[in-house]
Amino acid sequence: MPIYEFFCKKCGKHFESLVSIGKEKSISCAACESKDIQKLFSSFGIGGGSNRLSSSSAACTTCSANTCSTCK
Repeated sequence: MPIYEFFCKKCGKHFESLVSIGKEKSISCAACESKDIQKLFSSFGIGGGSNRLSSSSAACTTCSANTCSTCK
């Protein structure tokens, strides 16, 4: 089951939920239980994976290394 990100139009909460394919309309807000939610595009799978990150020449924000190839 994929994890989807949602935004509740009623209370403004962002939340994630495991959803069977085709069952997105059965999800309700984790905070207020409203069905007035919007499925968001996730940035997790966009960008070609970790190979692009490790070839970057800029330092990442989580360490002081010059390249991300030294990060673990």
